Amino acid sequence: MHFNFMKKKVISILSRKKNIYILCVFLLFFPLKTQLQNVLIFAFDHLFRNGITSKIFSYNYTGTFIGCIKVGEMINLNPTMNWFQKHSIYFIQFLPSLFAFWYLYKRYKKDNIFKLLDWFLVLVSCFSIYTAINDLYFLLIYFENYNINTILRLLPTIVAFLSIGIFIFFKIFSFKERLQTIVFSALGFYASLYLWMKFLGPKILPIIL
Repeated sequence: MHFNFMKKKVISILSRKKNIYILCVFLLFFPLKTQLQNVLIFAFDHLFRNGITSKIFSYNYTGTFIGCIKVGEMINLNPTMNWFQKHSIYFIQFLPSLFAFWYLYKRYKKDNIFKLLDWFLVLVSCFSIYTAINDLYFLLIYFENYNINTILRLLPTIVAFLSIGIFIFFKIFSFKERLQTIVFSALGFYASLYLWMKFLGPKILPIIL
C-alpha cells in the first residue's frame, strides 16, 4: 500500500509541466555561469587592474584562462599587483551565488512553497556550489601540488558553499524539489555541459591562444 502511494506520488511529481521550466533553467547553467565570470573579470580588471588582464585574457566560452602562454603572462604580472588585485576576483565570483542563496532563504522563510523564481535562485546558487565541488576535487587529487596559502584560500569557500548546497537540498527542498533536482535539474545540467562546452560555446566564443 505504502509503495503504491509513493509510486503515484513520484509519477505525479515527474509529470508536472513545471518540470519543463526547471529543465530549461538548468540548460542555461554553463552559458550563464561562464559569461558571468567573463563579466566579473572584465569589470574587476578595468576597475582595479587598469585593464591589464584584458590585454592578455580572451573572454572565451569557459570564462577562465586557458593556455600556458596566457597563464604565464599573467603570472609574470602578479609581482606588480597587490593582494587585492591578485586574489580578490576569486572571492568576488562567489558574490552572485551568495546573494542568490540569501534571497532564496528569505523567500523560503516567508513562504516555503517553491515558485519559478526560486528555481532560478537555485541555479545561481549552484554556480558557486559547482565551483566548490571542482575546487575540492582538484585539491584532493593534486594535493601535493598546492601550497599552504592556496589551500587556506580555497578551504573557506569550499566548506561554505558545500554547506549551502547541503542546506538547500535537505532543508529548503521538500521531497518534491529533491526529486525534481535529481531528475530534471541533473538532465538540464549535463545537457548544458554538452551543448555549451562541447558545441555552442567554442563556436560563439572560441579560445584564442
